[in-house]
Amino acid sequence: MKRLSLIPAVLLILTAAAQNNINEIALVVSPLNFEQPESYQALYRRHLSNDRLLRIGGRFFAETLKETRADTVATNFGSVQYDLSCGLQKNLRIDNLDALYLYAAVDGYWNSEFNRKSYETYYGYYWNFGVNPIAGIAYEPFDNIRLSLESKADFNVNLQDYSAAGLNKDKKFSFSPLRQLGLSIGYLF
Repeated sequence: MKRLSLIPAVLLILTAAAQNNINEIALVVSPLNFEQPESYQALYRRHLSNDRLLRIGGRFFAETLKETRADTVATNFGSVQYDLSCGLQKNLRIDNLDALYLYAAVDGYWNSEFNRKSYETYYGYYWNFGVNPIAGIAYEPFDNIRLSLESKADFNVNLQDYSAAGLNKDKKFSFSPLRQLGLSIGYLF
């Protein structure tokens, strides 16, 4: 039992000693589109230098095994979606404000969807990729907490013709100047 209580104590000491705050894990939520699965994202940021950060994000959404019955016929439908993104961020410091700064970033992303509609007998796999230019403002009220507000644009490339529901349905190239307004809370470690 003493050994088991020693493990959390050692981890706590190591975590406190390693508080150089070069890593961040954040949850980004779009308050304008709570109902849509695209409105949530996990984000990891790592400081490469004083004002440059590496951004890696991901989103996973699964909604399967819905059953529709019409008389004696039952059909199943649903979808599995994921996004992977990676990019760079540049912090733009405001003169006398250490806890508040602006930032600009660019993320490249891959979006994938695997779905089946109730009226089809096959599963479809759909994908697209694009670039998100981002502008934001961040505030660090404490040494290890960061609050951010960011606006994302979207330039999307879709090389498939498909009938799936989504923002980029049947569009080869699309540009949305204000696709998402995101609020994030992050923990720095």
